[in-house]
Amino acid sequence: MSTLSEHFGYLTDTRRAAFYEQAIANVLQENDTVADLGCGFGIFGLLCLNAGASSVWGIDATDAIDIARETAVKAGFADNYHCIASSTYRTELPERVDLLICDHVGYFGIDYGIVRLMADARRRFLKPGSRMIPERIDLFLAGIRSDKCRKLLDRWDANTVPALYAWLRTYAVNTKHVVDFVPADIATAPVQVGTLALGEDMPETLGFKASLTIDEDGTLDGIGGWFECELGGGVRMTNSPLARHAIRRHQIFLGFDAPMDVAAGDIVEVSVKLNHRNNVVAWSARDPRTGRMLRYSTWASMPMSRSERLKHSLAPRIVNFLRSTLRVAPSRARFCRKFPDVMPVTFSATRSCRWSGPMKAHLCCMPAAS
Repeated sequence: MSTLSEHFGYLTDTRRAAFYEQAIANVLQENDTVADLGCGFGIFGLLCLNAGASSVWGIDATDAIDIARETAVKAGFADNYHCIASSTYRTELPERVDLLICDHVGYFGIDYGIVRLMADARRRFLKPGSRMIPERIDLFLAGIRSDKCRKLLDRWDANTVPALYAWLRTYAVNTKHVVDFVPADIATAPVQVGTLALGEDMPETLGFKASLTIDEDGTLDGIGGWFECELGGGVRMTNSPLARHAIRRHQIFLGFDAPMDVAAGDIVEVSVKLNHRNNVVAWSARDPRTGRMLRYSTWASMPMSRSERLKHSLAPRIVNFLRSTLRVAPSRARFCRKFPDVMPVTFSATRSCRWSGPMKAHLCCMPAAS
C-alpha cells in the first residue's frame, strides 16, 4: 500500500479524528509540549497545536514525515512543529514533553506495537506525572460463524488453486486475517479478556483466555478480536463490529482448519497469545464435543525454509518466545511436547526434533529445564 493510499483512510475517518480531537481538548493543557509517535501526516500533532500546545515533535521513519513537514508549513506552524525522520526507538528529544500521543492501536489493539512503543517513550520522553493519549486498551474475543471468513481458508483448496499449491492452505489457516465483521458473524457474546495500561512495562508475550458460550446450534469458524480504547479525558474509541459509533478499523479473524460443530449453550475454551514485539500470534480452542484441542500460530504461516527459520537472527527470538510462553527453558523433549502451542506445523509433537546450527547453540546457552 502506498503512503498516500494508507493515509487517505486515516484522514477520511472523521469519527476517529473527532474522538482524538475531543481527547486532546480534555487532556491537553495550554503551552504543553507534545511528542507525536509515528506521526504519519501529522494530523494529531497539528490538532494539539490548534488546541494550545506550544510545540510538537513529530516522529516518523517513513516518507510520511515529509508530508507532515509541508503541511505544518502550510498551516502556519513551521516554527512549532518539529519533524524527526527516524524510528521512535532511535530518537533522542532535546527536552522531555508534557504529552505523548499515538495512534498505533492495531486491529486487536496491541498488534501494531503500541505497548512497547508507549513504554519506551514514557521512559525517555515524558516528564514525570505527565499525560498520554491513549491511556488504556481493553481487548475482546468472540466466536465467529461466517461464510466470508471460512472462504479465506477454503479458497486454497485444490479445486480453487492449482493442485501444486494447495498445500498453502496450511499457511492460510495459520494466518491472522484482517476482516470487517458484521453483527451476524458474531456467534457468542464478546468476552473482555484483558485491560492494558499503556506506558507500563509488560512481558513480550501476553496471553488471554475466554470461555465462549455458543448462542445457537451450528458451527464455529474461528475467533474474532477487537478493542476498546480509553483515549483520555473520558473519551473512548472502538472498532467493535457491534458498536454504533465504531471507527473505520478492521478486526482480526483467527480461523479453525475445519468448522467446529457446536450446539446452543456449549462453552468453547479459547486462548490467544501475542508477542507484541514480533507480532507472532498463537491461538487455541477446545472442541466441547470431543475435548480435542486445536492449535494454530502465525509462525507456521511464515514462508521460510527450515534453514531460514533457524538462522542466527531468528533463533534468539524463538528462544525468547519460548521462555516467556513456557516460563521455563525447554529441554528437547519438553520443547517437542509443548511447542505445538506456538508452532504447530513447523515443529509438531508427532515429528522428531533435531537441533542444529544456531538453534542448538542458543538452546545450549539456556539453563537446564526443571
